[in-house]
Amino acid sequence: MFTPIIQLLQKSNKIGKLFLCVCLMILSVYPIYRNFYYSNGLLTYERHRAVIEKRSEYYNPWQYRILCPYSVEALLWVYNHTVDKVVPIEQKIHISLQSSTGNVAETADFVKLMQVPGAMKYLLVFFVFRFFEHMLIFYLAWRLWSNFVDSKWLIFFGINFLAIAFGNAVAAADLSFNTYMDIIFYLVTALVIVEKKNAAILVPITILAAFNRETGIMIPALYFISQTDFTQFSFRKFNIGSVKFPITKTWIFTVVLYLLFFAIFIALRIYFGYKPQQVWKAVAGLPMLRLNLFSAAGVKAYMELIGTFGVIPLIILYKFRQFPHLLKKWFIFLAPLWVAAHYLSVVAYQTRLFMVPFIIIILPMFLMLVEQEIKKTVPET
Repeated sequence: MFTPIIQLLQKSNKIGKLFLCVCLMILSVYPIYRNFYYSNGLLTYERHRAVIEKRSEYYNPWQYRILCPYSVEALLWVYNHTVDKVVPIEQKIHISLQSSTGNVAETADFVKLMQVPGAMKYLLVFFVFRFFEHMLIFYLAWRLWSNFVDSKWLIFFGINFLAIAFGNAVAAADLSFNTYMDIIFYLVTALVIVEKKNAAILVPITILAAFNRETGIMIPALYFISQTDFTQFSFRKFNIGSVKFPITKTWIFTVVLYLLFFAIFIALRIYFGYKPQQVWKAVAGLPMLRLNLFSAAGVKAYMELIGTFGVIPLIILYKFRQFPHLLKKWFIFLAPLWVAAHYLSVVAYQTRLFMVPFIIIILPMFLMLVEQEIKKTVPET
């Protein structure tokens, strides 16, 4: 008699998973649309070709971030030798958009780009690559947040908010594959720590992160801090002696990770040839900090940050004491350094650059806070 009930539950579970997958796919498309419609998505083609041909517009650091460009090239090679053999898209589709009122500049640029041999295939590969980056981020974020939040619907709400945040974080950005790959590597690192997986996973993660983007430099340190016990430490007393540092094995492992990271970091600059960091808007350091804090660009940054993250970071600071020790450690170690490094080195209205601490620390904190308040107000049955 229980067999039909079990079959119904199994069927319902499959439908639920399919529904979730469809929803995540829809959410994965939205930020890509925003990138093309509201920002510099079309510039991705020329900027990508420039990296492959070793003539990047901003040679330092773009030329040294090779993981995603060469992954795209590999994906394009596979596409050219499989799907395009069966359905040659550039022979089947010809784009020419006409309007009685005249095309806007963006539309004219798009039509012009579609006439470039190979560009249409590149745009298709770009879309697929960024789409699966989003899907992987949503999956990893779901898994990470599940370690702190019980309600699946609340986690689902968090994914929805994250997709909208991605869509709003497109100021002055092309498709920025390396930024989202950076998020993936930090999410994997966080999962290794929280779920107590084999730390050896961090070896390939650190290697890939070094090829991807210089911000991966914090991955080994995040692991080390997670193994350090600060429960008896007080900022008022500043009793450093109460801190319980990790065992020798963890120290050695962290040093090895950094040796791998810096070996790749230096080798890339030797191979491509080192050039000083190129200037955009202001010189990195105090001039950039002044720009980000006390100028029209700074005001724009404040508005873009609100449009991307809302006031959630302020809520986290207000309720900081009631979060788990691990998340508080991550926040104190990672968030100030991350924000300071970017405010000193880049124009801060590119809010996609602040996603790592938001996703692995701030959003799960906020979801925990909401769930705790719900449990307080809803009586147990």
